[in-house]
Amino acid sequence: MQDIVKRIYEEGHYIANHGYSHSYSSIYQSPQTVLDEYNQCNDAVKRAIGQEQYNSHLFRYPGGLPGGKYVEVKNQAKELLAQNDILHIDWNALSGDAEITNPTVEYEMERIQKTVYGKNSVVILLHDAEAKKVTAQALPQIISWLRENGYEFKNFYEIIK
Repeated sequence: MQDIVKRIYEEGHYIANHGYSHSYSSIYQSPQTVLDEYNQCNDAVKRAIGQEQYNSHLFRYPGGLPGGKYVEVKNQAKELLAQNDILHIDWNALSGDAEITNPTVEYEMERIQKTVYGKNSVVILLHDAEAKKVTAQALPQIISWLRENGYEFKNFYEIIK
């Protein structure tokens, strides 16, 4: 896994932070445990890429920021993250690859078209787990459709200055 992370980094891709464990009950015990989760993931990325000074400064809350059982702790953690120069971002469009057991490419395209509609800037939730192979198969079509509809792809290195 470390070799893959290092290759991704060396190819110029931005490696943001989505936490280390994805265990909501552990992450959301307190604002400090949210920061600890960020730091644990950040340390793992540092080791993988061999860059001791690396810090993505960008976090996506596991389970998303809005709503849910842990919304109060998440909202309290926003301030602690900001104090540590960590921005947060969430998706605003989705492929639907986590909504049903065996989505098709057509299903994912329909969900993307519906959830992207009317938005100038989008962050699409896509999963790359073994059980989500169809998402990788759908990517060429997703990318083509987005480009045909005037969207540009940007790396967070271009967005976060």
